[in-house]
Amino acid sequence: MLSKKHFLIIGAGLSGLSVAIQLIRKGAQVTVVDNNENHSSRVAAAMINPLVFRRMTKGWRVDEFVPTLIEFYTSIEKETKTAFFQPIPIRRLFSTEHEAELWNKKQHDERFTDYMETIIGSDKNYDKAINLFGSGRLKNTYSVDSNGFLESCKSIIERDGKILNDHFDYTSLTATIYDGVEYSDIIFCEGYLGIHNPWFSYLPLDPTKGEVLTIKSTKLPEDESLNRKCFNLPLGDKLFKVGSTIDWGNSTTHTTLEGRQEILKKLSLLIDENVEVIEQQAGVRPGSADRRPFIGTHPKNDNYHIFNGLGSKGYMLAPLLSLEFAQHLIEGTELHAEVQLSRYNKLLL
Repeated sequence: MLSKKHFLIIGAGLSGLSVAIQLIRKGAQVTVVDNNENHSSRVAAAMINPLVFRRMTKGWRVDEFVPTLIEFYTSIEKETKTAFFQPIPIRRLFSTEHEAELWNKKQHDERFTDYMETIIGSDKNYDKAINLFGSGRLKNTYSVDSNGFLESCKSIIERDGKILNDHFDYTSLTATIYDGVEYSDIIFCEGYLGIHNPWFSYLPLDPTKGEVLTIKSTKLPEDESLNRKCFNLPLGDKLFKVGSTIDWGNSTTHTTLEGRQEILKKLSLLIDENVEVIEQQAGVRPGSADRRPFIGTHPKNDNYHIFNGLGSKGYMLAPLLSLEFAQHLIEGTELHAEVQLSRYNKLLL
């Protein structure tokens, strides 16, 4: 009989480490299995953008996500004496007159004032990039140094829990016993590798490949991120991360010439420059058809759980959703209706 809950977490990306931190903070015992394979958590630019530009609307639950992520990331920085979380101004260069009109209409709406700066003359006439229809500046935008965050989380877990550097094999799990140790619960946070999970394979996990470039540019501004068709994230010393491609249903992790050409073509809409490509990376994001994560307990096994499918906005979603998940597992609180696995129960029939 275990004296307190001991969770085995499969996966050491953004999802698994966020859940581990939240459970440790609630006094649970945690062991994380890290297979050290490629995952999108390290490749991601990890930018926090509260708006959906296609419709110029706020992202899902953004008013709840933003304050929680600020507290979560800064608290880990303070605890580990590291720095990986910082504000980064994002400037949206409008693609059409209609998009500019939408911004002008919403910038004075109290629902958007926390996320939109009021357009001024310098926004309309912005001259550090190709600018046909004006631009708008966002508020409450941040970037996370993904490697810094992941390593900081691991240092906390190594101190207060345990990390197993191991290639997890489903056949080595017997009920809740793994490698000779009995756990109270198993949590699968496998990212796109979850498509192979025998217990949660009924969930329509949608792997999406994305490629990004690291470039050197003398024309891109280093004090803000520009966004139109692609994003760029200033890294310092004239270096920028630029992306990304979207390849639905592709779970390969190799880079391609087509991906490189697509990103450079999109970048040409921002600046007229033959940039130097320093590096090209590829990662696979775990997503879902309804753009909501898979969070909860297996309908036929009370000891098996999943926290997956955060998609392209994972670094914005993970802090609050992992907190709610930890509260659900420890305190029995109900999960948000839109992430519950019950929405896919019919697929079990």
